[in-house]
Amino acid sequence: MYQTLLVPLDGSKFSERALPIATALAQSLKARVALVTCLSTSALRSAGAPDAEFQATGEAQAYLAKLAQTLSEQGLRVETDVVYGEAAEAILREVDAFSADLVVMCTHGRSGLGRWIFGSVAERVLAHSPVPVLLVRPTGEPAALEPEPAQASILVPLDGSPLSEQALPHATALARALNSPILLLHSVEPSPLYYNYPLGVMAQETLDYEQGEARAYLDRVAKQLEREGVACQTQVLVGWPSDVIAYRGAAPNPRLIVMATHGRSGIARLLMGSVALEVVRRSPLPILLVRPEVDAAKKTDRAG
Repeated sequence: MYQTLLVPLDGSKFSERALPIATALAQSLKARVALVTCLSTSALRSAGAPDAEFQATGEAQAYLAKLAQTLSEQGLRVETDVVYGEAAEAILREVDAFSADLVVMCTHGRSGLGRWIFGSVAERVLAHSPVPVLLVRPTGEPAALEPEPAQASILVPLDGSPLSEQALPHATALARALNSPILLLHSVEPSPLYYNYPLGVMAQETLDYEQGEARAYLDRVAKQLEREGVACQTQVLVGWPSDVIAYRGAAPNPRLIVMATHGRSGIARLLMGSVALEVVRRSPLPILLVRPEVDAAKKTDRAG
């Protein structure tokens, strides 16, 4: 499924935090790595000096060559490219140029921690990328996905919709490559009545029913994955989806979250302000986000 991993870099230590996880994935998947950096044409023009573009290009090529050498010494196939233009648009062009299957990048770059994903390069790439995007946090221990320990799972939140289930093939491919089980997670949102007596008694009955339905749904999905040779666990928790996913992601077991950018609420609800973005903001784990195909989801709904 993944043959080429595209890693955008801007020369900052933040952006380079994507390298350990990209390296581990490339080794496990036997994929090539494309390291790319973008030079802003507007910034070059404002520099004024006629040789500014030539100098900037040489520095960028030397920077990528040094990183590529390090990765090559680890047995990876590495290519590099320096492109011109605004960062997000240039990255998206490089996805096509390299026929990349996955973009691996940090949520922050040269602008630092003061600028979060809102309005950032990562947001624009995520909104328009034709392939999944794996986002790495800029703080904490650098993320790396080693094939061991096998007990570390890949967390896959599902809400029962065909849209959310489009993350499953990606999670399955990674589970096989990393020798990891998949942990299927479903959150049941409590009714506001749940916190009001005596209506809370009725709400509790509804909640119990919904939990039972959720467990049955996850069991069906898990059995299908197990028939495909992937070890699977399930868990149903009560709470708001972003809270539940971020909380479960902070537990010791999961090493990676794989989820769709849209679920039951559909494509009409943009990523900004959605459950997916809340998880990106709050979870300590790397998060692989898959933009679901609406037509495929509709066909699945009709087939069901």
